[in-house]
Formats: sequence, structure tokens, C-alpha cells
Amino acid sequence: MKTVKPQFVLAFAFCALIAGRDVRAGVVTFTSSSDYNAAVAGIAGGTTTVEDYNSLATGQTIANGSTVDGLTYQFQTTNTLTGGIITNQFNSISGQSLGGNQSIGAQFFFDGDQFTVTFAQPVYSVGLFFNVNLNSGTYGLTTSVGSASTGSASYDQNSFIHNTFVFAGLVSTTSFTSATFFSTSGGNGTATYNVPEITYTTVAGIGVPEPSSLMLGGIGGTLGVAALLFRRRV
Repeated sequence: MKTVKPQFVLAFAFCALIAGRDVRAGVVTFTSSSDYNAAVAGIAGGTTTVEDYNSLATGQTIANGSTVDGLTYQFQTTNTLTGGIITNQFNSISGQSLGGNQSIGAQFFFDGDQFTVTFAQPVYSVGLFFNVNLNSGTYGLTTSVGSASTGSASYDQNSFIHNTFVFAGLVSTTSFTSATFFSTSGGNGTATYNVPEITYTTVAGIGVPEPSSLMLGGIGGTLGVAALLFRRRV
């Protein structure tokens, strides 16, 4: 896992980034990892954390409710999905990825499997790479502020050795505390995946408010979030 701390800059860069993007009530969605990275690099005071599972042991299992590297996982269990597992069996970025721990021995998520990650503090962005087969289905994420999804007709354009990834992400002017990741093929059974990387962005000084500060936090937080400045990565 690694972190990157962007710098403070002017807000007009964000306006350029949202051109042609899906924007609803302060939420911008992305299917391009490079565009997403440029956007999150411009969140003033933001710290972007990348979970690439490289520091975890191959074969390590993640049970429901477990917290790993600051992320708390909740898997929607099925007849076969019992939780998560760190695997090196599939294409990844670091050499390892998160897969579904299936009772039949498979180490990947089946079509329709989903899981939720809860962050240690509120975040303003989240993005995820899915390692998938072409034309296999739709992959995405949902949060309290909005959703993002991507098809699988083509792979995300990136410089990774294994270019078998699609990407879904969003950036929001309103914070949120969890994200649910999912796949669907419409019943074909083809939308299987593993997760090479999850990325998310926190903002310094913005955490979970104390009960006595909720009223003031609601006013000040709204003004503060609205003033978030963005820049393009250089």
C-alpha cells in the first residue's frame, strides 16, 4: 500500500477535467484511470492511498468484518463466496490481488459477487481496477453520493504489463465512508473478476465529527467542501 499527497492549487483545473464527464450534484464518474488520477491529484489537501495488496501474504484470507490496511471488508456471501483471499493466480499490478474466497477452491469473484469496503475516515474519491475478460459484463461501484460503472468491450488504457483491466471511479465534493463493488452480466455468468487495486482520497483535517460538533460541522463542512481546490497532475 502506498500514499501520494497532492499539492494545493487553483480550482479551474477541475472544471477542465469534468468536461464530457458524467456529473451529478458534485460527483464526477470515470472509466479512465488516467483521467481519474488527474482529478484526484487536484484535491486540495488530499492524500490518495492505493491498496495494491502487495504487503499481504499470498493465501491470506479476509473474513467479513476484518480490517486490513485500514479498510474494513464486508462480503455478500453466497452458496460459495465465504470472504476474500489474497491471490497471485491472476493478472495484477503488484503481483497480488484481492479475489473471492470460494468454498469450491476458486480464488476469484463470481458473476454477481459483491463486497463493501468501509474507510477509516471519510473520503472524497474512490476508484477500482477489475481484472476481467473482454465482453464479459458490467463492473462498478456504489456509494452514498453516487455510482460509477464500466463495460468490458475494451480495456482501460494504461502502462501496466498486463492490460486486462477495466476501471470505475468517482470524485465527489461530498464525503462518504464506504463503497460497494459489484459485477453483473445479466445472467450469463461471465462477469468474474479479481481486484488488483483500490484507490481512495482523504482530506487533511476532515474526519468523523464529534456529536457536539455536528451542527457546526454541517455548516462549516459544507462551505469547506465547496471550496476544495483541484489541479491537474504534472
